Amino acid sequence: MRHLTLPFIVGLVVVCSAAAPAEAQRRQRVSRTPDAGNWAIGASVGATSPSNANLESGLDVAGGAEGYLTPRLSVRGQLRTAWLGFEPPLGFTGTLQPTFFTGNLVYNWERGIWHPYVTGGVGAYRYQWSEPGVPDGSNTYGGVNLGGGVEYFVRRDATLTAEFTYHAVGDINVPRATLPGSFWSITMGGKKYF
Repeated sequence: MRHLTLPFIVGLVVVCSAAAPAEAQRRQRVSRTPDAGNWAIGASVGATSPSNANLESGLDVAGGAEGYLTPRLSVRGQLRTAWLGFEPPLGFTGTLQPTFFTGNLVYNWERGIWHPYVTGGVGAYRYQWSEPGVPDGSNTYGGVNLGGGVEYFVRRDATLTAEFTYHAVGDINVPRATLPGSFWSITMGGKKYF
């Protein structure tokens, strides 16, 4: 019996020593992301579709930062721009480029590696126009946005994103017309957590 006790104790110590780092690694793997105090940066690209039939759809590009107040609630700031064109029925050609900064609250649900979310906020929308025969110019308007999307975790600190958002902006004035400024956007991108 005495000869078995020493190997048993040595074996138990070895197993426990090996199990402790494995348990620490398991705990590290399951640490929560996002969590209160985390922050993230992200970028996305997609399409914008104006609610006005006299404007062509265009490219949408965004970059932003997000800070987490709780694991489920964050505050996000984004700088975005889109490129739209005037449709022929207007009687003139040219481009319209909304560039906007939005501040949003984002609420997400954890579903394993999938995190669906909803978002809403306010923004400043600067519309620049360029029309032949008319001086280029711009006007800035206030607006609100509401949307939702999903994050897919490819790593504990990196996700792929998809988002659908409606931007409600009042009428915008360009030299030859007054047009509704609201639009839809659908984007895909990525996000990195810190």
